[in-house]
Amino acid sequence: MNIRKIAELCNVSVSTVSRILNNKPDVNAKTREKVIRLMNEYGFQPTVVTNRQEMIGIVTPVVSLPEYMGELMNGIMEKAYTLDLYLTLVPYHGKVFKDAGSVAHFCRSNGLKGLIVINPPLQSSLPQALVASRIPHVVVAAAYPKTDLSWVDVDNADGCRQAVRHLLQLGHRRIVLFHAPVIHPCDADRVRGYYEALQQEGIEVNPSWIQELNAYREPVKDTVKRVMEEIKPTAVFCTTYRGTLAVSGELQVLGLRIPEDIAIAGFGDYDVSPLMNPPMTTVHQPIANIGRTAVIVFDELIRQDDYVRIQKLLPARLIVRASTKGE
Repeated sequence: MNIRKIAELCNVSVSTVSRILNNKPDVNAKTREKVIRLMNEYGFQPTVVTNRQEMIGIVTPVVSLPEYMGELMNGIMEKAYTLDLYLTLVPYHGKVFKDAGSVAHFCRSNGLKGLIVINPPLQSSLPQALVASRIPHVVVAAAYPKTDLSWVDVDNADGCRQAVRHLLQLGHRRIVLFHAPVIHPCDADRVRGYYEALQQEGIEVNPSWIQELNAYREPVKDTVKRVMEEIKPTAVFCTTYRGTLAVSGELQVLGLRIPEDIAIAGFGDYDVSPLMNPPMTTVHQPIANIGRTAVIVFDELIRQDDYVRIQKLLPARLIVRASTKGE
């Protein structure tokens, strides 16, 4: 089967098939679907002129977390180099990855062995499309334990349980959670970990203790001030690194001493965490190792004759500093 035969069977020109293979937009939608469907039926694999060996597509959303993404990509690139795998960045686009056929077509037409997908949104259809397409894949920074997806993530829920248990052990009972909007699986897992830690101690969670906070798009001053006046917590936990920075700063603007007046801990241990005033208690996630593990899993998947799933949940670790215990 070649491109001319595909064109003949679909009653279109060779140039039309070529434009579809190269994801050009100037093709009628029905024609595109017809050609892709036929290529999938015949298992058509275009010839890719290259001296490269195995090419992986790295599907990533808009990079809004430079601290996380930089370390993650370092881990991915480091391990890919040692395994003689090659990488190409693929911006996430819902229309390109809307179903199994479009995923398989994209990989074939671009000479990709499969995809590593970074942190897809909860509402994305891509995870289901990956399973249905049966192409090698690894989803990174998102856990799907009850699916046939292959994925690698840190144990977000347990990381939050560790932090909240630490605050409970220090005697805190009114602990406010500042969490990111629940857009990705990790967001939901972190909120769940907070609930579980309190419930395990028999503490009923007051709904007012749960505060959504988008530290990337909105000022936090009014929210933090309102929480301190109305709820009067003795400790707060933030599920994101940026949220921790913002809330810590606003608490000090309000004249509160950390940790004497209020303790604070956060998820995400970066270079700046021990340099904050006071040094911040944080949940450490092995970001570079998540990237390395994802490539190891992918390499194992492409060696399998049949479709298999591999799921890896890496441990989180609480690092206690002065923001909760003092000097």
